[in-house]
Formats: sequence, C-alpha cells, structure tokens
Amino acid sequence: MKRFTLPVDAKLNVSDEGRKGPVKPTVRDVARVAGVSVATVSNAFNRPERLASATRERVLATAAELGYLGPHPAARSLRLGKRGTVALATAGLAEGVFADPAATLIARGVARACDQAGVGLVLGGDELPYADGVVFVRHMEPTCAPGQRVVIVDGPPLDDAPRVEADVHAGAAEVAAHLAALGNCRLAILGTAGSDDRLRGALVGWGDAGSALGYRTEQLTREHGEAAARAALAVSPRPDAILGLSDVLAWGALDAAHRAGLAVPGDLSVAGIDDLEGSEAMGLTSAFVPYRAMGDLAGMLLAALVAEEPVEVPPPFPVTAIIRRSTGPPAPPPGVA
Repeated sequence: MKRFTLPVDAKLNVSDEGRKGPVKPTVRDVARVAGVSVATVSNAFNRPERLASATRERVLATAAELGYLGPHPAARSLRLGKRGTVALATAGLAEGVFADPAATLIARGVARACDQAGVGLVLGGDELPYADGVVFVRHMEPTCAPGQRVVIVDGPPLDDAPRVEADVHAGAAEVAAHLAALGNCRLAILGTAGSDDRLRGALVGWGDAGSALGYRTEQLTREHGEAAARAALAVSPRPDAILGLSDVLAWGALDAAHRAGLAVPGDLSVAGIDDLEGSEAMGLTSAFVPYRAMGDLAGMLLAALVAEEPVEVPPPFPVTAIIRRSTGPPAPPPGVA
C-alpha cells in the first residue's frame, strides 16, 4: 500500500482573544491511536457499511475519546481554495463521459463523493476546466495545470498521482481460462488502445488451449465491436470463442453472431470484461469491474488531496468472473455424435 502525504503548513488555533488554543485532533491522530489506516477512519464516518462492526466501533470510540468529531463537509469546502471545484476529465470531449458506460459509472461515484465532501464537480475533456483538482478517467495522456491535484482512474501513471485501479489482468485471465476449460480452441480477442493489461491477462488465462488472434478497434463502441467480430468470423476456420476486452465490444460480437445465424453458445461462445448494466439481461459471461466504487474512492482521494490531507491508496479492486449463458462447450463437428 503506497502512502501519499502532502506538505501542510503548521497552524495554531487561536481563540477570539488572540490566545493560542488547544490543537484539535485530526483524522491521522485517530488512525494512529486506533491502529488503523486513515482510509479506515474515513470509512467509519462516511461509509460504515464497508467495515466490520468491531472495527467501526473501535474507531468511533477512539474518535470520541480524542474529541474528534469527524469530517465536516462545509469546513473541507472552505479549505479547497478560491474555486471549490474539481474536474472529471476523459480523452477528447466531455461528452465522452456519457458515451462510455464504464466512465459514466465512475463519474457517478466521483459525483457522490464530491457531494458528501461539499465540493463542486465539472466535466472536461482534453481542454481542462480550471479547477482545484482533476480525476482523469481512462485518459491516455493526462496533463494538469500547475498546482492542480490529480487522481488517475484506469489510466497510465502521472508523476506521483495516486491511481485507482481494478485487477483487470486477473479478471481477463479468469474469463479466458473459463473459455479454454469449456473445450474451445480458437479464440478471437477484441480490444482497443489502452487495453493491453487485459490482453496480457487473457493470453495468460488462455494458455496453450489453441490459437488466439487479436483484433483492435479504433473506438470503444458496440458498432466497432460488431465490425471486429465480423472480421474474426470471416477467418477459416472461424473462432469458436470471442472475448471482448470490454463488454461494449462483446455486445457487438453478440450482434455479429446473431446476424450470421450462429448459436450462442454452441456455434460460438462470447464473453466480455466489465459486467456493465445490460450484460446480465443479455446473458453475457463477463468479469465484474467495480467502477462505481472506484469512482467513490477517486472522489474521496481528490477531495482529501485538495484539502491537503494525507491519503492512502488501497490495492487494486478485485475483478471476478461471472458465468452466464453466452459461453459453453463448442458444438461437435457435423457427423460426430
């Protein structure tokens, strides 16, 4: 677990008469005395459902003994500077947040965290709005203005900025291993720029089960996924399994299979990664990536950074395969019982 600490100017509390008053306890004091992380103390006040009852009670009891009353949204907002806003940025235009279902879930999580912290949230693309901090979502070339605090979500690193990630490598490996275990031996993988970690995981999980061909799409859309799947299905012998490195691409693969008159599964197994809203209704085998929780954490981290509070970034969120009806053993060749 990596710890990021920002320098904070030491300030003394002064009473109305100008006399030095007692120093108020901080979240760090509670964490130290209770023997837990700063994030655990924050969860005890803001997200108690994330903690075991014994841990939550110990943290709250320690806070009461020290006289720590918990975070105050209005006070935090006052510490944010002149603007009191943060930005959520994606590559291209701000509209891209709504075009990418995963980015939308992340944005909802960031918005909820900002609401709780009393922080305003604006959307931006490559042209960043002037804000106290920025959450970069799936941005391949993040840059920031001097003095801006930054949190990276599902993207490449930027200096020492904290990154919120999910273990998509392990999730892709689990889904690919599932496809291999079913007896499939010809795999087509659909991906976009920036999905290299997922691709590596898929190849690890597939192992030596058979051939694997990759198809890279220019955009992360259902239409591009369908076009890539049609190209894969035109190869002879055609694949018996398609893995979209995003559910959006897998949705396109399901469309291509339907238009080609292929049975899913049987003629073709189709799987994705993300487990986005709508995938369950389609019966799509996928790997659940907790984007909403990632957005929550990113918003909390950025609010803390802007307020010059120390933050701790937990390990990557786990990603788990969810098996549904879109995957199964390949149908036997004609004439074979």
